[in-house]
Amino acid sequence: MSAAQPSRSSRRRTITAVVLVAILAAVLVAVVVVRSGGEKVINADGDVLVLVGREDATDSTGLARGVLADVNGCLGFVREGEPSSRGTVLVWGHGTTIETPDPLRVRAGGTVYGIGDTIAFGGGSGVIDESSYFFDLVPRSCSDSPVFVMG
Repeated sequence: MSAAQPSRSSRRRTITAVVLVAILAAVLVAVVVVRSGGEKVINADGDVLVLVGREDATDSTGLARGVLADVNGCLGFVREGEPSSRGTVLVWGHGTTIETPDPLRVRAGGTVYGIGDTIAFGGGSGVIDESSYFFDLVPRSCSDSPVFVMG
């Protein structure tokens, strides 16, 4: 009976160690998510990056309408007659996902959108500067473009 005792103790230590590692991993993931505010770049392996914003929408209440386009390497929109190089980068609402990477189609609010689709949406102006989560994650041409944060 005493030979089984060290075995149980060893199992308890192993289980305790595994639980502690799992808790530490969960805390680290939570810290990363909280630090980013929920922002992320999706379709990172594709030609066009999709920027997804924070859980808390912008306070601005502007309205924009345009055609989805590749705006200097990021998904954005252009107004009628405007070249894509002069378009506006979109920061999509929290929860936006990639439906298909090629051709690029995103799902936002239950609707699927693709490059070339005409869309209208609310939100407000934004900026990608040194203090922005996206600054080091997108090409300079993206961060130099006008930005509209969907909200």
